[in-house]
Amino acid sequence: MPLMCCLVSEPLCVPVPGALEAVARACSPRVALQGEEAVVFDASGLERVLGSPAVIAGEVARLAAGRGARVRIAVAGTATTATLLARARPGITLVDPGADAAALASLPLEWLAVSPGLIGAEGSSAHRAPALGKKRQANLSSNFELRTSKLIEILHAWGLHTLGDLARLPRGDLHARMGAIGVRLHQAACGEDIAPIVPVAEATRFVERIELEWPIDGLEPFSFVLARQCEALAVALERADRGAVTITTTLRLTTRAVHARVLHLPAPMRDARVLRTLILLDLESHPPPAAIDVVDLELEVTPGRIAHGALFARTLPSPEDLATLVARLGALMGETRIGAPAEVDTFDARRVGQTAFTIPARNLGTPEPRNPGTSEPRNPGTSEPRNPGTSLSLRRFRLPLAASVALERGRPVSVSPSARGFAGGRVVDCAGPWRSSGAWWALDRRGWDRDEWDVQLADGVVYRIANERGTRQWVIEGMVD
Repeated sequence: MPLMCCLVSEPLCVPVPGALEAVARACSPRVALQGEEAVVFDASGLERVLGSPAVIAGEVARLAAGRGARVRIAVAGTATTATLLARARPGITLVDPGADAAALASLPLEWLAVSPGLIGAEGSSAHRAPALGKKRQANLSSNFELRTSKLIEILHAWGLHTLGDLARLPRGDLHARMGAIGVRLHQAACGEDIAPIVPVAEATRFVERIELEWPIDGLEPFSFVLARQCEALAVALERADRGAVTITTTLRLTTRAVHARVLHLPAPMRDARVLRTLILLDLESHPPPAAIDVVDLELEVTPGRIAHGALFARTLPSPEDLATLVARLGALMGETRIGAPAEVDTFDARRVGQTAFTIPARNLGTPEPRNPGTSEPRNPGTSEPRNPGTSLSLRRFRLPLAASVALERGRPVSVSPSARGFAGGRVVDCAGPWRSSGAWWALDRRGWDRDEWDVQLADGVVYRIANERGTRQWVIEGMVD
């Protein structure tokens, strides 16, 4: 006879990631996941190995405790009965063969909301929902919960309060009044499986390990070993239609120490030469302190990237070329000196942060919207093309330039930069001052108190200048484009 087992994490305990799945896979190859907090597996055949259902449940509880998980366990003839009882009752629950409906009879109707296979009366069951994507699955779950709550209100209005009350109704009459969902609710109340469980295959691990006969000292000979591993991983990624997003390189050294590096890639990729180059460049910046005995490579993957070129899109570097370039620059200049500017939560407009430099996903094969009959891209949110003459931007200097500014009636009339390449000159027009101050309460001297001006010189260039009120020093912050 079929025998199903369900494990559910205790509601007041934090689920241990992957623990329930590991326990289920240690007992059976047929495993169906119900999120991180529950798992169902087919325990049929374990009687010949372990013994009675009570012994099976005890062994499952021992395995779960060994992984630090506190669980509720139910063993029954159907997945529906095991799931409902494991979620509703603490400890271990055993159901005799053929007694599923009787075991469920005392449960309130509200437990129908956790019955597997009820999402969508049109045929989208819970065990197939993950294939629809997380957003679609969440929408189905929320819609199902809303529909189920309304149906339970109707059943309460009929005077039904437990699953036993619902199971005693004729199924044909429920179908006539509530449709297919009524039949599903009746099947769940009787402990019947609406659909067979669909086993989830164990996630494929992309791992390559080489134990060297002789230790390797130096990255040049190590690159030949690394190339062999990357080629094998690239073939595996190609067959699985996956791309690597994270590379974990673990080197076991002759000193018995472990040198581990984690490399995050800007986009999924599976080119063996690119992977090898990125790992080597990372190790150049963080070399192992001793000779290498064992090399382990492990990849975290995601579905392969599909990008279509566009006729009017700007040509952008591929993620592989970009990752290689950034890695080479990082090895040459240091990781802290490579990145893209990022906004900082402060009122000081001069401060800027740094983040990893990547091409936005919308630019990978997705052209900008353009006006019909023209090559000019549209402004975001409008139907007008960009007009370079209507938008100005301030190009700040990395280090402000010291300057001498002559004032007349409190307004700048000439600017004389101290750096070469800036002629300075007479001020034709100016705007300001704009006073900016802040962080006067900080103890690390980050405060500022300054007046800023925008000045146009005789050569037509507009500069942003500032006067530090405490020191009366003038600087050129940048130029307006």
